Amino acid sequence: MTNVRSTDQLVIARGEPTSRLRVGRLLALLLPATAAMYALFNGISAVILPGQVEAVDPASKVGNLALLTTLAAVASMVAIPAGGAISDRTRSRYGRRTPWIAAAAVVSAVACILMGLADSLPGLIATTVVLWFAANFYSGALTAILPDRIPQDRRGLASAVIGMGTPVGIVFGVQVASRLGQLSAYAVIGAVLLVTTALLLLGAREGSARDLPVAVRDRRTMGESFRAFFAAFGTRDFRLAFVSRFMLFASYFVVSGYAFYTLQDYIGTGNVPNGDVAAAVSTMLTLSILVWVVVANLAGWVADKVDRRKLFVGVSALGVAASMMIPLAMPTWTGMLVYSACLGASIGTYFAIDLAVMSLVLPNADSEGRDLGILQVATGLPQLLAGPVAGAVITWFGGYPALFVFGALSALVSGLLMLRIRSIR
Repeated sequence: MTNVRSTDQLVIARGEPTSRLRVGRLLALLLPATAAMYALFNGISAVILPGQVEAVDPASKVGNLALLTTLAAVASMVAIPAGGAISDRTRSRYGRRTPWIAAAAVVSAVACILMGLADSLPGLIATTVVLWFAANFYSGALTAILPDRIPQDRRGLASAVIGMGTPVGIVFGVQVASRLGQLSAYAVIGAVLLVTTALLLLGAREGSARDLPVAVRDRRTMGESFRAFFAAFGTRDFRLAFVSRFMLFASYFVVSGYAFYTLQDYIGTGNVPNGDVAAAVSTMLTLSILVWVVVANLAGWVADKVDRRKLFVGVSALGVAASMMIPLAMPTWTGMLVYSACLGASIGTYFAIDLAVMSLVLPNADSEGRDLGILQVATGLPQLLAGPVAGAVITWFGGYPALFVFGALSALVSGLLMLRIRSIR
């Protein structure tokens, strides 16, 4: 069992830069790389891929897109912990994470071009699975930089920087995808990922990992290997962190995934500006992201200063729960705008500090990448389940009001579980 202090000692023993200047440079280069990764995910899935699917088979577009997104989600859940686990065991002169981050970025860029050229459903299936696996493998190895190379007293700031990559990447990816042609958009997204990755790996070089202890390879049955891979769940705080994260993202994705239909059927098309539901969704998203960015810039720094990361994350989850009640009390366009702003503030605070909290419940420094990847599955799994869960809630429990009640209860459970973690203040 490895605590936070031993993790920081490992950082120092590996010769990693721990000065504020060097950590600052690492974080400054992590932001564009993280944003490029989220630009890939969101630009392709939200804008480019639906159009491709429709062009291939207009009559079956809904089912085909559901198939592709399901396969992508499955690939993601396998790839994220794999990226962390495999890089954990790597011992190269370039470090543990660098070789895999570089390789995954190259594969992702190539897969972007191939996906842009795909003009059949089998071609889209193959390239989507390859791209989502490579990009999420990249995510697993990239995120492991946080416990690897960031001292404990800078984790909140680091989490905020990485968390900022999400809204920045969403805005950039959607803009590129909507303004360029199909192949050009894929090419730009892939090129940006390559360039930002190169800047990160060359501008903030990882130290050699050759002197790190090599994991002893023992003979295990398949069942023993499976249990060993998920050994972190034997730690109480790790379990609480996983379930808390799962419930928060279940709240967020189940509700946000039906924003279009919520405005159309619950608020009413005639009650949104100009009767344009698509533009109204865009307005809500933009408002939420603007508030998110402002709050995230402050939350991580403040959490580090007061050393109350768990409290910030727990309260932000409770804020998400409170935000979900606004459309119930104000089922109007104004109410949806207030909801979007409050949700942006709460989710921005959560994203700014959540990763720092996740990095502090990892039980073993030798498997930090793997265990952090497993915690990230708590983000991907709710995305996979969001559609069926939302459909069931709306159908069986009274329509869209029930959707917001589900979101509020899930976020409430998330916040309460987070506050029960004992090892973090």
